[in-house]
Amino acid sequence: MKIRLAKINDLRPIIDIYNQAIHAGNATADLKELTVDERIDWFKEHSENEYPIYVVEKGNKIIGWGSLSPYRKRREGLKTAAEISYYIDYHYHDLGYGKKLIAYMINDCKRLGIKNIIAMLLEINELSILILEKFGFAKWGFMPNVADINGIICGHVIYGKHIYE
Repeated sequence: MKIRLAKINDLRPIIDIYNQAIHAGNATADLKELTVDERIDWFKEHSENEYPIYVVEKGNKIIGWGSLSPYRKRREGLKTAAEISYYIDYHYHDLGYGKKLIAYMINDCKRLGIKNIIAMLLEINELSILILEKFGFAKWGFMPNVADINGIICGHVIYGKHIYE
């Protein structure tokens, strides 16, 4: 297993993995599959030294990805906070790849000048919440009943972690 920075050619497997999460119905508030064309601008908003996208490779196959994105983009007072996102191909769940990816991303925050990581999750994403809590994330906020995921009404939870002062 290897974790590296994503390249534009990785966008197809990134989207395929994300679309698995859409179908799962508990890991994102997107309800329809995304296309590569719809995500090119999103990909280009990330860079190696400012809000990277990472991929997890096993052999020559991308089996997961994560990103650090601006929290409240263009608000200078929040530039040392980033939103963390991570997705693992469902065929590779429960094998520790997500934990390794999260640890890698947290460790890279000092290089990037990111002091706080924020995760925005659906409250029904219990597995991700448990993983984040193992990494020392705490519940920083909750918005009840704001999401309708195919008829399932649920809240939006905000988890956060101070990386360093």
